[in-house]
Amino acid sequence: MTKVLAALAADTAAAPVLSAAVAIAGLFDASVVALHVREDGTAVPHELATAAGVELYERDGSPIEQITAACQSPEVTALALGARGIHGGAQPAGHTALQVITQVSKPVLVVPPHAQPRQSLTRILVPLDGTTESAHALREIITLAHAHRLEIVVLHVYSPDTVPAFSDHAPHATHAREREFLSRNVAAPHDRVRLLHHLGVAADDIGVASRETTADLIALAWRQNLTRGSAHVVSETLAHSNIPVLLLPVP
Repeated sequence: MTKVLAALAADTAAAPVLSAAVAIAGLFDASVVALHVREDGTAVPHELATAAGVELYERDGSPIEQITAACQSPEVTALALGARGIHGGAQPAGHTALQVITQVSKPVLVVPPHAQPRQSLTRILVPLDGTTESAHALREIITLAHAHRLEIVVLHVYSPDTVPAFSDHAPHATHAREREFLSRNVAAPHDRVRLLHHLGVAADDIGVASRETTADLIALAWRQNLTRGSAHVVSETLAHSNIPVLLLPVP
């Protein structure tokens, strides 16, 4: 059976990380195992894992090295870890999270310390930029979400330079364009898919859309590079999101 690995640090993010891992495991039809890299001898990860009935592995050494090594197991289908260890509003993701997400070529769920994950997912926000690469990276998670009867909210953000010009029959043109966008980017059936078009900046609008739709999860495609392409969108989403963010590497 495949597993979701929950990396539990000795900080305030440990509880929401484990809760989010349990929720996402249902989507992947996986079980949950936990990993704690010992640094200060706290018993919190052990207590959390025991209460949740989750097996806990403890290791010594560098958290980044131990987490990335554990993710090499073919049984691990996804990783959950904390965005950072402290509360305090919008803040950049921590060093460990940023290093791990660039090195683990599997889905990585990044959980803010103030998140309050639900026991099971009901609604997922999927930003799509209209590229083939983004659609391909997000195809599996959309298919899984549809199979588990989640509501899928697809978000496409136009910039002032890319917003399309519609004909005089705007409602008809808009509907046709939405159908074309979904057909081109979403392989799953569209019966539980809702498309949102925003005009603005993706790095800002993703957070707005997640709050307006009360999404449980944001799924983002990215190229595992913090200096190019979608790096700004990923960094800003991790810094400002109140809900877990699932990063899916572009092949």
